[in-house]
Amino acid sequence: MNLEQHKTKIIQKVKNIQDDNLLDQMDTVLNGDYVVAYTIDDEPLTKNQYVSHIESICESIAKGAKNFTTEEVKKQIFSIK
Repeated sequence: MNLEQHKTKIIQKVKNIQDDNLLDQMDTVLNGDYVVAYTIDDEPLTKNQYVSHIESICESIAKGAKNFTTEEVKKQIFSIK
């Protein structure tokens, strides 16, 4: 199946979808802002939210915020009783 045939097949399937929620999910994926991670509280983070979060962490570190090495984190975790 070539690319055009593949697109046509998918378009036909999309035309037959009756579930508005599914169409919303597909629209989200096609717009590139889909869930890529979850917070420690199990809140979903979209791609844009995740990138913004990482950028804010980088800015904080650049401004002198305290950060920890992997070894420091392991030591802290394994010392908790």
